[in-house]
This record gives sequence, C-alpha cells and structure tokens, in this order.
Amino acid sequence: MEHIYILEEGNWKAVGIYYDHASNQVEVIGETMIKHLKDEWILDGYMELKLTNPIRIFNKYSIMPKAIGKDYTKWESINPALGKLNGRFMIIGDTILSFYNSESGVYSGAESLYKVSKNKYFNRGFAFEGENKLSSWEVTLERV
Repeated sequence: MEHIYILEEGNWKAVGIYYDHASNQVEVIGETMIKHLKDEWILDGYMELKLTNPIRIFNKYSIMPKAIGKDYTKWESINPALGKLNGRFMIIGDTILSFYNSESGVYSGAESLYKVSKNKYFNRGFAFEGENKLSSWEVTLERV
C-alpha cells in the first residue's frame, strides 16, 4: 500500500477530539506541513484545543528520510513542554505507526495513522508522563 503522509511533501488539516488526563473531551483542530529537504524531512504543525481561551500545542519533527526498501525511519523533536523526543515511524500495510520516548525517560507515547484514502487518514494517539495519562486524541487528517 502506498502512503503519502510523511512520505510526500504536503499540507494537512486535522479535525477531531482531544481527551485530557481525566478523559474530558475538547474539540481540536490542527494543521501540519511536511517538507522534504536533502538530509531530513520536516513535519511542522500544531493542534488547537477549542476552549474559551484556545490552547495551541506546537510540534516540529526532524525525520530521517526513509531509505529505499525500508519500512521504518527515525524522528526527533524538541517539544516545549516535554523536552527532546526520539521516535520511529513504522509502516505496516494500511497504517503508519509512531512511538516515542523523551530523552529524560519521563514521557512516552504512540500514535497510528490509518489510511482511509489517498488524501485522508484517521489519526489516534496517546501520551503518558511516567505511569499517568497526559492526553489522547482521535482526529481525521485531510490533505489540502
């Protein structure tokens, strides 16, 4: 199955639900831009929690370009709240999986990107601080 998310440059919009540590639901929107440079791919985006005073969560990934014939690659990110994160993307059939750990070892998480169509993915994920849930989300990503 051919994927385009991460593997091709593009802009994506996200709409869905964010769940906080207590599983309270908040509408979330977001945008992601993917750019391919010679030695790295950049995934730059945000999620915005639709509260009375909206909160934007920014993230910028530096992804090692996937080698020909490989179904995985590494990424890293500097997150203002969580510190340096190190992760991997793994492609399995119709799904791109991602997991990470913070450099401090305190934070971890995972997400899945299920391909619905060429330009649409269902994204599900979660984040933990030690043994405690920080957040989870379910969003739909569509290429624009």
